[in-house]
Amino acid sequence: MARGERRRSLTVVGGARGEVARYASLLPESGGPVLVLGVAEGRLAEALVRRGALVTGVDPSPRMLARAEETRATLPPEVQGRLQLMRADLRSLRLSQRFVAVFAPRDAVALVATRPDLEALFVTAREHLGPGGSFAFDLSLPPPRWLFPEDVDPHEGVQPERAVFTPHLHSRRTRQGHGDIHRLLLRHFTAGEVDHALAAAGLEPLTRDRDFEGRPWEPGSDRIVVVAQARTTAQRS
Repeated sequence: MARGERRRSLTVVGGARGEVARYASLLPESGGPVLVLGVAEGRLAEALVRRGALVTGVDPSPRMLARAEETRATLPPEVQGRLQLMRADLRSLRLSQRFVAVFAPRDAVALVATRPDLEALFVTAREHLGPGGSFAFDLSLPPPRWLFPEDVDPHEGVQPERAVFTPHLHSRRTRQGHGDIHRLLLRHFTAGEVDHALAAAGLEPLTRDRDFEGRPWEPGSDRIVVVAQARTTAQRS
């Protein structure tokens, strides 16, 4: 371990309360086409298509897409047709279709490794939004005590030698008492890094909450839930 680096564990269990309802609330009554970046096992995508939405789910991992295909196979035939899955790099994905909403749920934005990568992912989201469309994502945030030495005031800032917080996410699915574990390496970002990346990508945050129940985000919150829209030409100038 490098000097100043510390090991911590972060456990993520299932979906947070209100997750599906919050994302679904951003859709029009028609359901509209939805793009899910980092579809993973397809749990949010499944919930949305069951509500009538047309969903395109994208993930860079063949293993995660295989799990999403398993999820789709459990759906009624008439619902399966509403879910399209594909493998692609979330930073460079460019589809001809535009969507009423783009979602990056369950720490999907932490799949990228650097701030430029994060900005590229946000540009992908912006490029696929239709007029008035919403981009929403949620991200768990590391407590300051995990990032800063005990004798450093986190509000004063510190220049680490390299990224010091890289959580490992373990995913387990059980079947008849047996299960397999998949490990993902995530790069978590601070709220400030998220704000800078959104601005660089031409996105304007509409809401910043600390949970899916709409409580406003505040320093020290362990999660941030953001809803953003593309900036207008006037806002960019």
